[in-house]
Amino acid sequence: MSHPSFSRSRGSLYAPPLPEAEARSPRPWLTPRRRIQFIFGIFLFAGLFLAGQLVRYQLFGPPPQPFHNAAAPTKQRLRGHIVDAQGHPLAIQSFRYELVASPDAMDEEDMALAAEKLAPLLETTPEALLARFLQHKDQKYLLLSSSIPPEAGEALLADKALYGVGVYIYPQRFHPEKTMAAHLLGFVNVDNEGHYGVEEYFNNFLLAPTSHIRPRPDPKLEKALGQIDPNAVVPDSPFIPSSARRDLILTVQRAFQYVAESRLEEALKKYQADSGVVIILDPQTSAVLAMASRPTYDPDAYPDYPPETYVNPAISQIYEPGSVLKLITFAAALEKGIITPETVYQDDDSFTYGEQTIRNWDRKGRGKVTAQQALAQSLNVTTAKIAVEVGKEDFYKTLTRFGFGVNSGIELAYEAPGIVHRPGTASWAPGYLATNSFGQAISVTPLQVANAVAAIASGGVLHRPHVVRMSIKDDVIRVKESEPVSRAISPQTARTLTQMMVAAANHTKAAIIPGYAIAGKTGTAEIPGLGGYKEARTEVTFVGFFPADAPQFLILVKLDRPKTSAWAGKTAAPTFKAIAQDIIRITGLPPDDIRLHPAP
Repeated sequence: MSHPSFSRSRGSLYAPPLPEAEARSPRPWLTPRRRIQFIFGIFLFAGLFLAGQLVRYQLFGPPPQPFHNAAAPTKQRLRGHIVDAQGHPLAIQSFRYELVASPDAMDEEDMALAAEKLAPLLETTPEALLARFLQHKDQKYLLLSSSIPPEAGEALLADKALYGVGVYIYPQRFHPEKTMAAHLLGFVNVDNEGHYGVEEYFNNFLLAPTSHIRPRPDPKLEKALGQIDPNAVVPDSPFIPSSARRDLILTVQRAFQYVAESRLEEALKKYQADSGVVIILDPQTSAVLAMASRPTYDPDAYPDYPPETYVNPAISQIYEPGSVLKLITFAAALEKGIITPETVYQDDDSFTYGEQTIRNWDRKGRGKVTAQQALAQSLNVTTAKIAVEVGKEDFYKTLTRFGFGVNSGIELAYEAPGIVHRPGTASWAPGYLATNSFGQAISVTPLQVANAVAAIASGGVLHRPHVVRMSIKDDVIRVKESEPVSRAISPQTARTLTQMMVAAANHTKAAIIPGYAIAGKTGTAEIPGLGGYKEARTEVTFVGFFPADAPQFLILVKLDRPKTSAWAGKTAAPTFKAIAQDIIRITGLPPDDIRLHPAP
């Protein structure tokens, strides 16, 4: 769409040409010396005028300009679109059309015409609007409406008859799914700046290089788009590429995100929990398929929510994970060759190490137990004994290889590294080896837990979690490849630990899905406070993956302060099961027997 004209003819004066002789005769006052003085005076006046305007601009800002038809668009740069893995829009560019006027540039005829045309749009009468124009007839800038329908704005931009009426176009973010994935996406403020989540992390990337782009239909993606990554399978979507040509295609899948958010909402109500997190990963690559948190907010109305609501609990809020961390302790012991699933331990009523006395969740010992039974029954005493055998050096090296105590590197703003007290530091005490072994006195994020368990599912390789699948920049498409970070454990250790996790999940009745082998672990952690740990206040976690023999999906469920039960097995585990069953229905994943032994 071309820019409308900014000029309007008010009439012109005609003067007959001078007689030829008179035109050629020199004027005595325009001598060369006076001509130079005259030109110098013009330059001096222009210089003083510009200097005065510069001082005025610095002190008071630019003066408002009269609108000789419709105003040009604002100079704010557009932002690219953010879509899910299938191309469904999550955050896209829309526009706010602001209607303004310059009454000082309008005569009464202009005002009357404008009042007649604009009154229905502004839900007033022509007489009332004309009276308003006359009341402010000396103003250069009069705001008529901060937001009018886009179709009305475009019609006014094309209207050549109006004088002194203008339309400013301001880019603004629009979220078609409202609160969906709000914490993952973040929001964009009135100054077109991204805050939190993907919007802040990729703020500079998402902004178009120029502001000279008018709102227009998004172009279709063409095969001629420059350097296309050979691995790129670009979703067939009308939302990419955008006019800005700065777009992100996420790993998130809208269907999984919906399941995660709706099931989390149900769990908070059913178990009367204060808040919660659900994360769904592809365990082979650590691609985020869904990330949901509650309470949440609407990015299109972010000023209506308290600032603490913007923080993404999945990556920014740390907590003591409880027994899910036993998986890391057993991984370290298996890797070092200290245990096998059949290794027998004496599970006593208590175990003292350093300054800490360790007891099981019910304060009872189990006597002779195997390592397999200790994990399935989530026994703190035996787990602490195993950690002491592993030793502090190997235990904390294993924690590091699994990604605890450091940022994962996910492309989201404000990720927290967690807190791991390490030997040799002032904050560490010998008893931490025992308590850390079952997830106490150590702080992590839900994403760190999910990603560490994903390393077990992927054969022992820790990957960097990521939310971006592809990016479009101008005519270049790039694909985000999975990025291995460390070899956490050997493939054999990963297989053995997976088998132990299947037995642990089977011990958690609420997590069992008939026909599918689930590898998982519960975690119930008392919340520390000034007076110590409070049993009535717990944070519960269940994390698991399936199919156990060839993991395709990993789900973490975390609920804060559930009131119907303090235990993960009765709250987080059934929520995991509900989400897993939804994923099975969505993907059509067959039961293990059919998948492993298809009919001929």
